[in-house]
Amino acid sequence: MTSEYRSRPRDEAAEKIECYIIENRFEANQKLPSERDMCAMWGFNRTTLRSAIRRLVAEGVLYNRVGSGTFVAPQKLVRNLQDAEGFGSAARAAGRTPGTRLIRAGFREASKQISQKMKLPLGHRMFELIRVRLLEDEPVLMETAYLDARRLQGIENYDFSKLSLYSVLQEHFNIKIIHGEEKLNVTYTDEEEAAFLGIPEGVPVLYQTGVVSDENNVPVEYFKSIARSEYIRFASVLLR
Repeated sequence: MTSEYRSRPRDEAAEKIECYIIENRFEANQKLPSERDMCAMWGFNRTTLRSAIRRLVAEGVLYNRVGSGTFVAPQKLVRNLQDAEGFGSAARAAGRTPGTRLIRAGFREASKQISQKMKLPLGHRMFELIRVRLLEDEPVLMETAYLDARRLQGIENYDFSKLSLYSVLQEHFNIKIIHGEEKLNVTYTDEEEAAFLGIPEGVPVLYQTGVVSDENNVPVEYFKSIARSEYIRFASVLLR
């Protein structure tokens, strides 16, 4: 004899929240009722409700603002791990409004890590580009790129708060990105990253690193980025 299945309180609470959003036609960035009000509405205790909210935040349905409450998350921007398309192009293709805040565009010497990734001598002159990328004026991604400055004479003269890096490489330096290798992990924001992304220090974020190369298999860029998971998700296309 089988007993009737009952969902766990957390799952039931998460379902109640999602149904409430749909039934009341909540839009992206609209604030939910307070935890106290939601507990009273459905008869859940605070621990169960918070567990449900955490799950929905992890799934990208909701997001929290410290001191402000819980909000409906906008649809995530999907980045394809096999796609060399830039952030701006991907955002516009998804019907979103991208923006860029330039943090640094200057020169530095290649560290041991950079020289290994780019197959260049230690201390080689590199161009370092650090940008915060925006969706509808909300900071969602912090990108750092390292490029061979000797190969890209004059690259410092381009305004990368407005221009696409890959477009500049192709149109002005005749360099086309063909393929790359990348890794995706989870990390936690330090003080500087948190300040640039407008989130608390120690928050989990997606950490992506990789090297992209041209048609001659010469490394063009070593990059690393941290992305707010409530706004961006990464996908991979399976080919057979």
